[in-house]
Amino acid sequence: MTLLTLTPSHRETDVQRAASGAADALFTERGVIPVTLEEVADRAGLTLAELTAAYPTKRELVVAVLQRWHGAWRRALDRIASAESDPRDEVLAIFGYLEECFEDEGWRGCAFINGHAELGRQDPGVAELAREHFLDVQRHLTLVCERGAMPAHIAQGLSLLIEGARVESAVQRSAQPARSARLAAAVLMSVYESRPTF
Repeated sequence: MTLLTLTPSHRETDVQRAASGAADALFTERGVIPVTLEEVADRAGLTLAELTAAYPTKRELVVAVLQRWHGAWRRALDRIASAESDPRDEVLAIFGYLEECFEDEGWRGCAFINGHAELGRQDPGVAELAREHFLDVQRHLTLVCERGAMPAHIAQGLSLLIEGARVESAVQRSAQPARSARLAAAVLMSVYESRPTF
């Protein structure tokens, strides 16, 4: 079996981009299992032959969609890191980004959480991609915490707040979980704020 990775080995072609974008939309709307390759081709404006030349199987489309999501997350984290000089502000801005995601009318939950729930038991490769995504986010948070003179276990707590907010927002169809998680993150980090000594 081919080793799956969150980092594509090459840039998507226009046909691949159309296919993975259509698959992302359909998987988000209906889940992976009910969607057929014919439906993905139709949504993408491609023939079935064009689609299967780009992505021969639905599993390859699932991987491409997860790579898209991970790439979007990495770009958002990098953008936030460039914009915020204070590590604590950087962490809080991540929850601001989550709030923007949750306010999107098309938001139906995190692709990694949804994909793991739907496919993880039958496809260990997809489960491993979800695990690696969560670990990558936690590694990023660990580096931010180190810069902010906070212990590494704070990053674990922040990661749980992020994933919990993703789940709850999908269930509630609300952006409120991002705001609640942001407040909790601020309280958690405040424990390790440096205080002046007299």
